[in-house]
Amino acid sequence: MKSSIVSLILLARLALASPIAGPQPQGFDQMGALSSELSKRYDFSIVRNELAECKPVTVIFARGTIELGNVGSITGPPFFNALEESIGAENFAVQGVDYPATVFGYLGGGDKNGAQRLADLTEQAARLCPTTQIVLSGYSQGAQVVHLGAEKISTETAARVAAVVLFGDPKDGQAFPNIDNSKVKTFCFVTDLICDALPVVGTFHLSYAKKAIPAAQFVAEKVNL
Repeated sequence: MKSSIVSLILLARLALASPIAGPQPQGFDQMGALSSELSKRYDFSIVRNELAECKPVTVIFARGTIELGNVGSITGPPFFNALEESIGAENFAVQGVDYPATVFGYLGGGDKNGAQRLADLTEQAARLCPTTQIVLSGYSQGAQVVHLGAEKISTETAARVAAVVLFGDPKDGQAFPNIDNSKVKTFCFVTDLICDALPVVGTFHLSYAKKAIPAAQFVAEKVNL
């Protein structure tokens, strides 16, 4: 585990040192460090693979850059905990999206393989669980992955999406061509530069756990239980 954390932080530092046009990415190593710290401090899982449980609601979640596991720890678990309170643990399953979540992926507009993986998981949920209501969600680069992945799902599967919840979205304001905007909720602090498409991670970008409760309330309003 320690070697993987070190490798991820080294990737971030390499990205920070790479010559690119425009603003230099800053602070991404903080995301990896915070994700590691939180996963040790609190009793929650950073890996969720529950798609096959076919509960009334299936949440497909993409974590942020350099976060651990497949749902991370900065935003995903607090959101899931709030969902337990709002709709009940027995009513939803969580499936994380396995993808590298590197700084390079973020700088490229979101990991393309991660987007395909999210699309595949969404189609799988619709096929395996004919009555489940699908919620797509992502944090930081994970929000990019949701945008890209949602474009790849079929019209029939898009109709099964009950809600889309995004945190710290670098594509803030970009509509989903196949999902009604009334089903989409984006949480972006006005001082979060990532939401302005600037590659700078500050304190506010690491604070979306504060939006877990309103995010869960939005989902509760959109699903039928």
